Amino acid sequence: MHRFPRSARLLTPASFKAVFADGRRFSFPGLTAVVRSNAEAHPRLGLAIAKKSLKRAVARNQVKRWARESFRLHAAGLSAVDVVVLARADAGKVPPERLRESFELLWSRLKA
Repeated sequence: MHRFPRSARLLTPASFKAVFADGRRFSFPGLTAVVRSNAEAHPRLGLAIAKKSLKRAVARNQVKRWARESFRLHAAGLSAVDVVVLARADAGKVPPERLRESFELLWSRLKA
């Protein structure tokens, strides 16, 4: 079973605040990512999937699973960055395959 280790997560409110204060925003269909370089030797992921954007817990959890899995597959190619993924208001209306494409676009943009 693949894990999402503690070292690969943004855990503290201070970490999230730092990313929101200094980060660059990337918008995709259904999601927004805020990215900031970090002092760690590896990338870290934070998720902020609000009930306001995805009403049903099943949908929120599904998006979080896709984000974690996509991050796990692409983390080796990323530089030392902190990434916070936010669900946009239109996330519930975007088809699932388009959301997954959005994650792929995000990682490819960060690798470039």
